[in-house]
Amino acid sequence: MITSGHAMPRRPLRTLLLLPLTLLLAACSLTQYNVSEQEINDYLKQQVAFEKQIGIPGIMSSRIRLDEMQSRIGRSRSDRIELDAAGDLQVASPLGSQQMKVRFSLSARPDYVAEQGAIYLRDLELLSVKTEPADIGTALSPLLPTFNQSLGLFLNQTPIYRLDGNRQNEARIKEKVEALRVEPGRLVIPFKLL
Repeated sequence: MITSGHAMPRRPLRTLLLLPLTLLLAACSLTQYNVSEQEINDYLKQQVAFEKQIGIPGIMSSRIRLDEMQSRIGRSRSDRIELDAAGDLQVASPLGSQQMKVRFSLSARPDYVAEQGAIYLRDLELLSVKTEPADIGTALSPLLPTFNQSLGLFLNQTPIYRLDGNRQNEARIKEKVEALRVEPGRLVIPFKLL
């Protein structure tokens, strides 16, 4: 009976020693917030549309509207988001006017701005352009540098996702974010507890 009396206090002692370790591990898992690809795509669909009149005076002018945007996070490159943007393009030249569907594939680096609780895209790269009808695509070549510059400026100023102050978990971390990490299918936002 004396032996069993000595064994009992060790279990509570072991439990007391494991408790801080368990709490520490739980705290570590609570120091990051994930934004899924679907959440970003929903935000893009509801909040982001690009519209611009661009052209080369006397040669060609165009009006473009991109209102269908889909992200692919960390799929091709581990530090970047790919963005497919589709919409309508009207091109006018001395030879006439043409209406077409256009789809752009872009790549950019996500950047978090703590004061705004917002994620922007930086260092935009234009990967491809497709048009419908397909034979019109060559007419876009003179406009691509101007388009790329305009869209890059737009995405530098327009967030692709903003932490929502009305959602308790997002409001809590907004200004405590330390960095932004890209993982396949999601953005990981590490933050400080204190």
